[in-house]
Amino acid sequence: MTKPRFILTLIFGLMLTVVSQSAAHADPHPHIGVAYDIGGLGDHSLNDAVSAGFLSAKKRIDFTLESTVTIGSESDRQARIVSLVKKNCDLVLVVGSQYASALKSVAAQFPDRKFAIINDGSVGLRNVSSLVFAENQGGYLAGATAALISKSAKIGIITSIAQSKDFDNGFAMGAKAVNKNITINSKYANDSVASVAKQMITDGVDVIFTTTTGSDVDLLNVVASANKSGKLINLIGLEPEQYATLSATTKKYLVASVVKRLDVAVVDLVSELSVGNTLSDILNPENGVSGRSYGIFDKGIEISLWSSDVARMKKQINLLTKKAAKLST
Repeated sequence: MTKPRFILTLIFGLMLTVVSQSAAHADPHPHIGVAYDIGGLGDHSLNDAVSAGFLSAKKRIDFTLESTVTIGSESDRQARIVSLVKKNCDLVLVVGSQYASALKSVAAQFPDRKFAIINDGSVGLRNVSSLVFAENQGGYLAGATAALISKSAKIGIITSIAQSKDFDNGFAMGAKAVNKNITINSKYANDSVASVAKQMITDGVDVIFTTTTGSDVDLLNVVASANKSGKLINLIGLEPEQYATLSATTKKYLVASVVKRLDVAVVDLVSELSVGNTLSDILNPENGVSGRSYGIFDKGIEISLWSSDVARMKKQINLLTKKAAKLST
């Protein structure tokens, strides 16, 4: 009987050691660095969404924040990250996939330091947490909503080549869940989203979901012009990648937006860091990517309904949201 007790005591002792070491590394007042993308705060996009997360976290966690803004070159991105490391930040967060290459290089040079990247899942290093979002679920919500409001049973999605197929696949699944006979027009646009949308409208599409990054002024003008000519065309957008400069003429055509809640992910990141943890779920075992994927259940993916006509379909959309939430993240 003594031998089992010895083994149990030994295991318990080891557990206490691990817990003690974890507690020793916990800092209830962490020092965090953030490298914002081009433009910094006020971009109405990823930078502002991340900042909103820090402001929310600050309400319940005491931490200090160092920030820097890149001018966009690879060398500058690397230098910005290194500057935050040298300020002894407990963790450095970089904003957006444009930082991926620079982060991979710098994080490899500092294997004992903690890093995170938001809205990108390509950096497979043990000291990097990737905060990503279930784009298939967001696509499903957009596709289902588009199918519900389409009069022509022809809907479209415009993505960029750099994006994954998750938006496309989810969009098709959501649309087919509403109308199995619906026609889906899927296009890439690396330059002019407006010209692609114009062709879709010519082909009979009456609801368009766009996932490309940046301002959609030209796109809104194309849609407004089509509506003025007698066609009924509606848009579904993506936040925070896109920001809409809406006017009284164009705002009525943006009927809904799929929302990635970057602020939710940032609050989680700060909370875990304050107790000595990192976000380290296995996301892609083949490439060694870890972090956390946020979907509908995690309040990381939502859909905002701007049109009163679409809002009246909220009950149907809520039911479809439950289906979307079951898709893997």
